[in-house]
Amino acid sequence: MTIVSDTLGQVPAGAAYMMVTVAVLAESVLLIGAFIPTLTLLLTAGALAQTGFLNLPLVIAAAMCAVVAGDFVAHRTGGLLGDRLRTGRLGCRVPAAAWRRAETLMARCGGQAVFLSRFVPVVRTVTPHVAGATRLPYRRIAPYSVMAALLWATAEAGIGYAAATSLQRALAVGPVLAAVAATGAGAALVWAKMRRRRSSRSQASGAHGPGTESPALPFHAVATREKL
Repeated sequence: MTIVSDTLGQVPAGAAYMMVTVAVLAESVLLIGAFIPTLTLLLTAGALAQTGFLNLPLVIAAAMCAVVAGDFVAHRTGGLLGDRLRTGRLGCRVPAAAWRRAETLMARCGGQAVFLSRFVPVVRTVTPHVAGATRLPYRRIAPYSVMAALLWATAEAGIGYAAATSLQRALAVGPVLAAVAATGAGAALVWAKMRRRRSSRSQASGAHGPGTESPALPFHAVATREKL
């Protein structure tokens, strides 16, 4: 348990929602925020929703909106700073492995990397910044940001809600379930990409089949042939 999560149940409900929003937003926007324990915070908020102190849909909505807004600001920050992002005072505090992982995901998956990295601590903070630094348009990551935010916030707050009588058990199970969700999401994306490739290949082979007409010669080639 952390000071932030311990304080969550000792403040008015409105302040508790604000704490969730600010913490998740800070994790998404500030590189130093990569070390904010949002998992513990959302598990605690979910448990407090089980007691009636907070409302679970509002907790999920607050966390989701903070993620989407944070990804947007992080993308803009990455676009403005570019290569300086990694070498700055805050960027230097992020492990080099997290930068490499985010860059690898971005190179392989493009906008989908924002979805996949949402379930990996620290990397989820870095990835939207990397997307902006590589000049990937925000519209390419926006749908994945929204989907990931909804799934992530629902999973983490929902675990706390379901396991309110044993928060320690929730803290142990939470990362495992998040990893399972990330694996399932990754498998679904890979399957969809393979299906699109098969569809493209079948269309290409059909276009070059036996009944396909030969392509027309360019105008200058036809003129040359007529002169000959």
